Amino acid sequence: MISVIIPTLNEKKNILKIANKLNKIKIVSQVIFVDDNSIDGTFAEIKKIKFTKFYGYLRKSKQRDLSQSVVYGVDKANNKNILVMDCDLQHDVKYIGMMWKLFIKSNYDVIVASRFKRKKFIGNISFLRSLISKFAIFLINSVFGTKSSDPLSGFFLCKKNLINAHKKFFFLRGYKILFDVIYNSKRNINVKDVEISFKKRNFEKSKFNTRVIWLFLRQMLYTKLVVKK
Repeated sequence: MISVIIPTLNEKKNILKIANKLNKIKIVSQVIFVDDNSIDGTFAEIKKIKFTKFYGYLRKSKQRDLSQSVVYGVDKANNKNILVMDCDLQHDVKYIGMMWKLFIKSNYDVIVASRFKRKKFIGNISFLRSLISKFAIFLINSVFGTKSSDPLSGFFLCKKNLINAHKKFFFLRGYKILFDVIYNSKRNINVKDVEISFKKRNFEKSKFNTRVIWLFLRQMLYTKLVVKK
């Protein structure tokens, strides 16, 4: 069974929509929302969910941070298997079953829902953002080696212990927790990509900005210069 970890920041209009979708998936036995001190009433919306397998936690740190929220949620997970996804509905829950079947029938450490497995660009994010993502992935592959077609994805499945056992090596800042999992955990990590269609965001706003880019550049430097393997 799977514990789903969903970090949230100002996603009020998406909460009940994704909760209704996840509640129908039998292999998901726990859903953990970790709200990063939203100002739009997101946490109040989380508390409205009546389904028994849903839990909400409020992270009141002055420094909002997705990676910290994910690790917080992983600590609260009851299952050995965790799936991380965004709240904005761009990650379609229909892929969870396929990711799970591949995971339990293999020796893969991480299943990544990839936006770019066979596509150079995708239609539901802007051309500029797609270009920035592809350039960042090119840098990652050039510096650290290719382990996934989308090491910047926010949608992935792995063992809880993979994160807990190696988080002391993680950068744990910014929005790219998967990069930490792939490049700052065990040396011979086994990653499998699953191709997905990235859906269009209909509600609330993307958190992508120059700060996200700056934090990721620092994360790459940290991995290159600090983490010893």
